[in-house]
Amino acid sequence: MKLLKLLNTRSSGITLSYVYNILNMICGVFLSSFLIKSLGGTEYGIYQTISSFANYLVLLEFGVGTVMTRNISACRGQNSGKEKLDKNISTLWTVSHILALVIILFSVIFYFCIDILYSNSMTVSQISSAKNIFILVSGHLVISFYLQAIKGIALGFEKYSFVSIQNITRILLRTILLIIIIIFFKHSIAIAAIDFFISVILLIFSIFYCKKKLDVTFGKFNFEKTIFKTFLPLCLAIFLQTIVNQANNNVDKFIIGIKMTPEDVTLYSVALYIYMIFSSLSTIPISMYAPQVSMDMSRGIQKKELMKKLISPCRLTAMIGGTVLFGFIAAGKPFINLLYGKENQAAWLIAIILIIPEFFNTINGVLINVLNYLNKRIIRSCALIITTISNIILTIFLIDIWGMFGAAVATCICTIIGQVIIMNIYYMKNLKINIPYMFRHALKGILIYQIIGAAAGFAAGYFIENTILSFLVSGFTFVIVFGIGYMAFGATEKERNKIKKIFFRREK
Repeated sequence: MKLLKLLNTRSSGITLSYVYNILNMICGVFLSSFLIKSLGGTEYGIYQTISSFANYLVLLEFGVGTVMTRNISACRGQNSGKEKLDKNISTLWTVSHILALVIILFSVIFYFCIDILYSNSMTVSQISSAKNIFILVSGHLVISFYLQAIKGIALGFEKYSFVSIQNITRILLRTILLIIIIIFFKHSIAIAAIDFFISVILLIFSIFYCKKKLDVTFGKFNFEKTIFKTFLPLCLAIFLQTIVNQANNNVDKFIIGIKMTPEDVTLYSVALYIYMIFSSLSTIPISMYAPQVSMDMSRGIQKKELMKKLISPCRLTAMIGGTVLFGFIAAGKPFINLLYGKENQAAWLIAIILIIPEFFNTINGVLINVLNYLNKRIIRSCALIITTISNIILTIFLIDIWGMFGAAVATCICTIIGQVIIMNIYYMKNLKINIPYMFRHALKGILIYQIIGAAAGFAAGYFIENTILSFLVSGFTFVIVFGIGYMAFGATEKERNKIKKIFFRREK
């Protein structure tokens, strides 16, 4: 019982989330290298092209999982009865079914557009293979949509570890199956088939878990208009923000797939994979603190007190995100050469261009939970949609000048304008949040030593010709320089004590 209680704490949830992300990073880096070498750049590029195309269907998800978490947390924070809780869950679950049907409809439309879109960049046989891949990828996305809703339920009930354990199971199962099957069946459709198969298994398990452990009923289609009206603004806001995220994350591959070659898509996908590792690691505190923010605000916490409580996840984000970014600056080039070959070395610089603006965007990303509770996310989304349109236009223009680097620069510029500058002005003007205070306390004693460590690590490995040795020396130098600087001069007393407990725990 003590173990179960421990697993359901937010700190355990965050720890397991980082375990998953580290595992995902290791398995993902190995798998992407393995798949490129086993399938070839062309075959793997076809899969990446179609998956980026199909990912636009995620736009129709409308943030049901996020709304689930917010509504359930608010009901529990206000000590509402089970009847009100069930009505919220049932209404959102009914909306999930409606949206799933819409996604299927758009999948059919997208399917018949593949011939037209890729007639100039793919052969007839490649287009035929792409269509089969699209069917499986679309099915996987529909099921993943339901899984997001169920994960929202689990987080709302503060079952923090449920999502992480499920994700860990998924990545291990996916890695094992892909290695075994690709050895004997060297076709990219195997990737889509395995993802679809695993998502079906996880959906069945998740529904069973919620029924037995959380006493949630999925059979009822109880649609409450009043509840729907309360969360509709947030759904629309998340829908618009999803457009922003999907466009910024996939428009580059999508346009490269049309205007360039599958091999170019493969190279850019390597950079995007590094970017995704950074994004997944640095955004964990945002989702894990969502229930707490909703509960605190439903109880009427003062804004100054709330802001002080949010400094901790902001520093955690700066620590993790900055370590990934500056560690990659220090040792990323030999890392890319080692795993993907020198022909993909350009992915190092492309990844850095993409990650730097996102680092500053995620530092105070936990404020998204405040917007969710206040139903003010729609304003943020409207501001971001303008910069996203600019990103698409700028990408089309710059890709003709600088190729893949032009696509990365366009995304970088638009992220800085839309998600860093405009949004922080909005937080200060509309929500009266002291953003300079948050950034100052989040980066204090962390950023400076990350920069020094990156410079030292890059310099240490720059003149070493052996790729493995260069990677090890660069990485080790960064860790030592940053670690000593942070522990000696940057860490707060509370952070220093926590780290000591982790690394110097004594047996009782």
